[in-house]
Amino acid sequence: MSNLPAVSVIVPCRNEKKHIEKGIRSILAQHSPPGGFEVVVVDGMSDDGTRKILGQLVSEDSRIRLVDNPARTTPFAMNAGIRAAHGQFIAIMGAHTVYASNYLCTCVELLNEHPDAWCSGGPIQSEGNSAFGRAVAAAMSHPIGVGNAKHRFCNYEGYAEGACFPMFRREVFDVIGLYDESLTRNQDDELNLRMTQHGGKVYLSPRAACTYFVRDHPTGLFWQYFQYGYYRVAVLRKHRIPASLRQIVPIVFFPLVIGVLIVSQILPTQWGWIGWALPLAYGTILASGGVGVAFKKGWMTGLFFPLAAFLMHFSYALGFSWALVKWGMQSLKPS
Repeated sequence: MSNLPAVSVIVPCRNEKKHIEKGIRSILAQHSPPGGFEVVVVDGMSDDGTRKILGQLVSEDSRIRLVDNPARTTPFAMNAGIRAAHGQFIAIMGAHTVYASNYLCTCVELLNEHPDAWCSGGPIQSEGNSAFGRAVAAAMSHPIGVGNAKHRFCNYEGYAEGACFPMFRREVFDVIGLYDESLTRNQDDELNLRMTQHGGKVYLSPRAACTYFVRDHPTGLFWQYFQYGYYRVAVLRKHRIPASLRQIVPIVFFPLVIGVLIVSQILPTQWGWIGWALPLAYGTILASGGVGVAFKKGWMTGLFFPLAAFLMHFSYALGFSWALVKWGMQSLKPS
């Protein structure tokens, strides 16, 4: 009988000194699925003390293996972990996340319960460690912030377009290949798209609970969503598909607002209010969302909610637009 574990947990990380020990220990505390599990930590040559913490964890628990990621990018890390993995199920988990003690067992159960699912996971529960961070967490779990992204709603159960911390059947990678290492961001979306094109499904259940710690500063949130928008264009170009309605709304909305404001300035004075109709409507939607959040999660969270949602929308639209501009400029260059 094989001594190899049934589940391999891949944890990509780089410079995660603040989170890595808590995240790894929450994985090690998992109820063991039948056949056991291993943890493959793929470190991007951290220089903030993360490797020292990892070394201590490796010395304490033989289930942990450390793999180097000299490329220092997320898709390279996940691919290195998959290649090093021994399990028949492969879970991709993050250092910024704490998992319920039954997360791995539940993901295995979901795959066994739903034979048509190639991947399982749980809808994400977002949390922040500051007033702004808690507002970001609320925006990332609210239709105003993320539209109809089912995996962002913590009580959702059913099929979805992807899972934040997925468990795959190992043979999935034999069918569709590994992560696209040219994508610094959105490599998980691109893999999910390939999986869907091959007939694969993703099943989510709140029985598989996990908590993700969001960016606690506006600058970090801005660049996170700017990159999401920027690399979304790369995914769409690679597969030659149009953007979904959820993806296209912020990209169309902000240029439309600017255009209407400009046009309103040349209209007769009595029609000048038209230019402010769209931004006022948008602001009202954000503010109403903030009021609802304030009743549920406290007034400080509600106060910052409009800013968090706006930054998510605007930075995504800006990243997407910048990628389109760069793509257009490259296509105009003589061959």
